[in-house]
Amino acid sequence: MKIKILFIISMLFVKVATAQVSVGYYPFQSLLAVSTASDRLLWAEYKLETNTFMSNLNMELSPRINVKRTAQVNYYVGAGISINPINQFAELSVLNGSFIDIGTRIKPLKTQPGLQVIFEISPYVNRTFDGGNLRTRLGLAWEFLGRHEK
Repeated sequence: MKIKILFIISMLFVKVATAQVSVGYYPFQSLLAVSTASDRLLWAEYKLETNTFMSNLNMELSPRINVKRTAQVNYYVGAGISINPINQFAELSVLNGSFIDIGTRIKPLKTQPGLQVIFEISPYVNRTFDGGNLRTRLGLAWEFLGRHEK
């Protein structure tokens, strides 16, 4: 099972490396995000918790769907999993929990369409379904646009 999860994550990285990407940072939560083309109908995002101990190396992976797209704002939903690959060394579950993201990516400057302000509401539940929380996130992203998309 662990090998399957690592294979899926590595295939996502291959897809991200060959596709249009955006890099985001959520400063209040210390999260670094890498996304595929967020202007497409279907896209994916990978988040890595920074500013933490190695044993608490939490990562999130979620596919997303844009429910409404305009030139200035995209509204999206997605569901995903939270994992910590370091847990396997302590014989703990790699899966931390699951979540739903409901968010928006706002492009505030018409002259810089790659700049995006991100806001998300994200209900989270742990893997045993006996606890969770409602997370809110505010961040900035830069989408690297191709020549034909500028």
